[in-house]
Amino acid sequence: MIKAVIFDMDGTLIDTERLDMRAWKVGAAELGIAIDDALIHQFIGRSNADVKDILEAHYGKGETADAIFARNIELHTEMAKTDLELKAGAAECLDELLAAGYHVGLATSSRRVAAERNLKTVGLFDKFETVTCNEDTLNGKPDPEIYLLACERAGFAPEECAVVEDSRNGCVSGITAGCHVFAVPDILPLPQDVADGCEAVLDTLFDLTAAVKAVR
Repeated sequence: MIKAVIFDMDGTLIDTERLDMRAWKVGAAELGIAIDDALIHQFIGRSNADVKDILEAHYGKGETADAIFARNIELHTEMAKTDLELKAGAAECLDELLAAGYHVGLATSSRRVAAERNLKTVGLFDKFETVTCNEDTLNGKPDPEIYLLACERAGFAPEECAVVEDSRNGCVSGITAGCHVFAVPDILPLPQDVADGCEAVLDTLFDLTAAVKAVR
């Protein structure tokens, strides 16, 4: 029986992925550099360190990758002040789960300062009983480390925990950790093998509470 529900943030609770895509494109255009959707899609569900590595693999180590990365951070921070939106059903499902007695946690690839800022902006910060962020781990998603730590902090075994994710990397992290994974895909569809490893693939977070309660 599931006793804790641990959420990813970006693309799952908050619609940051589309905002981030806009920041990458605007920043690259300002610098006169081409960046395409396929490259940006590789960043989804990754830590900043992993994103930097992907940029350097594509553009080479040096000023180009550094400049694109730095400008994205600046633009994303500015856009997040005014343009953040909740994913459909995010606030409602958090309230339903808390009312039903589930432990509600967060496990995000974002750094703590960004997670706290974004969650406070959209009014969700106080909903979480435990918060695990990028700097709490050595290995980013799809490594299972962040979800294993989030389960430990929640005080439950992985098999007693649900993970809610939008991306391939996040789902693989939760599956490998041994959790029940509920996927709500965002920008990219899940590969079939990853979808097959999930407890359920949902259309929106409005469907989550009933799906969690159905697991026995």
